[in-house]
Amino acid sequence: MLSKFNKLDKVLRIVLLVIPFCNWIVEIVLRWSLFVEKKDIASLLLAILVTFGFGVIFGWVDAIWTYMHNTISLTDLK
Repeated sequence: MLSKFNKLDKVLRIVLLVIPFCNWIVEIVLRWSLFVEKKDIASLLLAILVTFGFGVIFGWVDAIWTYMHNTISLTDLK
């Protein structure tokens, strides 16, 4: 799912991450799909945080991060 999101136009990704309810849904889908793909504890913790309360904040941070780095923050955790 993250690769499909990264293939979208940069402006569209930023708009999806700025709209308050929309960014929460986008963050939930992206973070849980990343957890399913990687199956590590850091991805699980981020997915839980995004799902239960911090999704809008992560969405705004990711909008800025996407503008600067052209990808979602904390997706390449090792």
